Amino acid sequence: MVVLPGYKWLEVVSGRRGGRSTVKGTRITVDDILEMLVVGWKPEEVAEELEIPLEAVYEALRFASRAVKRVVVVAEASSR
Repeated sequence: MVVLPGYKWLEVVSGRRGGRSTVKGTRITVDDILEMLVVGWKPEEVAEELEIPLEAVYEALRFASRAVKRVVVVAEASSR
């Protein structure tokens, strides 16, 4: 298991869901949570449906936000 500093509800366990970040003690990935939010579920609904703490839903959002910010731009659009 990989500890994710700063996250109370998220972990990475080798062999679980391809090594992606999951809610502790579950097979629910950050991706699963994001997909539900993208199609219009409210955070409270996601938490209730997946039977996870609401705080875990918000942690998944924070984790995803930080992951996006780490993306490195490898090409820029030309200004023709």
